[in-house]
Amino acid sequence: MAMVPTSNQFLTGGLQDSNPRAGLQKFVPEVWGMAVRDYMEKNLVFGNLATDLSGLVANGGDLIHLPQHDELVASDLYGSANSATLQSDTNVGITYDDTTTAGGEYQLIVNKAHYAAFAISDLVKAQSSYELMDIYTKKMGYSLAKKIDAEISKAIFKALTYNDGANSAANGGLVGNLIDITGAGSYNIDKAGIANLIQAVHINDSALEDWTLVLNPKCYASLFKLDDFARYDVIGSAMAAPRVSGYVGKLAGVDVIVSNNFVYVTSGESEYTVAGATPVFNSTNITDESDHLNGYMIHKDAINIAWSAGMKSRVQSEYDLTSLSNRFVADTVYGVTLVGNTGTNKRLFACMDA
Repeated sequence: MAMVPTSNQFLTGGLQDSNPRAGLQKFVPEVWGMAVRDYMEKNLVFGNLATDLSGLVANGGDLIHLPQHDELVASDLYGSANSATLQSDTNVGITYDDTTTAGGEYQLIVNKAHYAAFAISDLVKAQSSYELMDIYTKKMGYSLAKKIDAEISKAIFKALTYNDGANSAANGGLVGNLIDITGAGSYNIDKAGIANLIQAVHINDSALEDWTLVLNPKCYASLFKLDDFARYDVIGSAMAAPRVSGYVGKLAGVDVIVSNNFVYVTSGESEYTVAGATPVFNSTNITDESDHLNGYMIHKDAINIAWSAGMKSRVQSEYDLTSLSNRFVADTVYGVTLVGNTGTNKRLFACMDA
């Protein structure tokens, strides 16, 4: 008996195949790449607070120079001692700031790379009733986001702590930028701490809406002991859409975000702890890590990130005959830098106990 060929497609897909029965279409790397990126972006906390400078390396390159600008100071003009000079032919009454001798530069180097990988065997595909693409794109996106956030969190910790035990006991470049938001030895935020937060922002000559308060879960939970935070007429509408992952409301006009991705060093250790329950650091030049790291106060310009061209969430796949499985790798390549100082241009604060 002659076998009548079927019109159904078998093991087709890829190359933008539009056939609805294309069995492998869901495993096309381009499709996975977009989905992984979506889930990664949704799960970023610190990463979503960063300014994206990827356009500066879109055509290649791995180094971005960000100049450090000195603050311009206005001077008296008319009605001052310079007014007579301004009327002279030489007109030397106005002095100009020499921007060529600015105070250095920040460098953003695209030098970080992470990946997530897995394999799906033919047996699993045949027996599974789940939507494998949806499950694994979420897992890949979440794992990349968690790793990226940990790297940014580590950079912030290194900048704000003294005697970093995992970094050759180095002192960070932004040590001394501190806000006491809880009582001594406590993770419970109080009204005095909120007052200190507001004061620090205004002394820095900046606006509350330009800042975000990122708290560890233990300190965040203490907010619900404060009626002023729990009431919607203080934090805003309950229906307001979150701006980034972890967004939980406002406190004194400042967006509040919770994250468990704090990176720190415990006393006597030489390795970083990731996602611990009780973060600590050194606020002064000591080595016992006795200060509670309750969170960070982050300005909108503090964190800068750049993704290598086409590498924000690249997905590659192959079929392995020896294991009869589809293998997938999602990777990302990027760089991060922090800006600000300990003088008149503070952009990062460590929030600690008094």
